[in-house]
Amino acid sequence: MVLPWRSRGGKRPNQLTISDAETKTPAAQLRSSRIERVQSPRVPLTPRVAAEICRRLENATAREEHAECFEIVSKIKNLARERGETNKKCLLQNGVVSALTSCFQKFSSTREEQARLLEEVLSVLTYWLPLSRTEGFSKMGSTASLNRLVLFLNATDAKTKQNAALCIREVLAVDKKYVYALTDIEGACEGLVKIISDSVSTKASLMAIYRAVSCNNEIAAKFVKLGLVALIAEMIMNNAEKSVCERCLVVLNVICDNEQGREDVLRNALIVPLLVKKILRVSDLATQCSVSILWKLWRKNGEDHVLLEALQVGAFEKLLVVLQVGCEEKTKERASELLRNLNRCRNEIEKTNCLDSSMRLKNVKKSF
Repeated sequence: MVLPWRSRGGKRPNQLTISDAETKTPAAQLRSSRIERVQSPRVPLTPRVAAEICRRLENATAREEHAECFEIVSKIKNLARERGETNKKCLLQNGVVSALTSCFQKFSSTREEQARLLEEVLSVLTYWLPLSRTEGFSKMGSTASLNRLVLFLNATDAKTKQNAALCIREVLAVDKKYVYALTDIEGACEGLVKIISDSVSTKASLMAIYRAVSCNNEIAAKFVKLGLVALIAEMIMNNAEKSVCERCLVVLNVICDNEQGREDVLRNALIVPLLVKKILRVSDLATQCSVSILWKLWRKNGEDHVLLEALQVGAFEKLLVVLQVGCEEKTKERASELLRNLNRCRNEIEKTNCLDSSMRLKNVKKSF
């Protein structure tokens, strides 16, 4: 049933309606007052309005108007939530990342009273991470911004720590100079490792560590001293998530380029069995990394005990299947080299066993 004020041209926007099904029920008279208002859809954010909001935030930042900045950042947060991807895309195209990072950089060097604003800015920034382009995000690599990010990385609030780890991951992707600047800050490396152990933002922290240890051996050694190898081994063993396992193996592969890292890996009794287990069990990337790590541990240290240990947990059969199903050329070469040397070790073991058996039977009398 349509209410009497229906216009000739059809229903008007926001008009009040009662369904026909409702009027036919026995209790229709009692429910006649239950009227539903049909809301008009919210109008999407326009580029003009988005640009104006970003401009207002930049101006308020320049004047160091803390309260006004907080109000605008909260408004951006609400707009990004209202219509999801539509509003987020519009804000991104009109410079919201640059405006937010300018605000974070400006207030990072100020008093602790501004921490609430900076936490809010950090929270809103994560709506656009990971970034497909890095324009404007380099401001997060300033000395003041990095120091504040490290403080948040070691905060007590889990969400703040997670947002800091996500931003650090993006900053390190912009330029290698930010890796050196970050790792020189006291508590930065410790914070990234602790986040993994606390399972707060494991993936973001692993990617940040990967970008850091890829830079040079000194940074890699710093993370090794913090117990990263044992932590990664534990995660590979206990975490069933594919993406986490891949990231762990990628980081471990880079660590094995460092002499101190390889020594720490060799000391861990879990590593070789875990590597063999993950071949052909997780993904192509995990298989490539596992083969690469095994090859580095054997080739760069020249120790056959790695091969013997791998042989005992079924590496020979796994590597044969890797070659049969196909893989990239570099992995194929390393798998082939490992197979040749595993076969050599297996032949030596069999020969040793035969000699031992003949020595034990030397004094046994033959029956004719």
